[in-house]
Amino acid sequence: MNDEEKHETRIVEMAALLVLLGLSAAVYVWAGSAALTAVSGVGAGLFATWRSQPRPPRR
Repeated sequence: MNDEEKHETRIVEMAALLVLLGLSAAVYVWAGSAALTAVSGVGAGLFATWRSQPRPPRR
């Protein structure tokens, strides 16, 4: 993986993390403070699962 591909990968990961953060904040506002732990845990779990998947080689 060259530097440009690493940079693109980091941008995609940052975008995914920000989307999860935004969704978590929206659900938190909608569901109230009781949902904070559940929403944060599910968001972190989804991101960790997505991040741990092996990436196919690029051509």
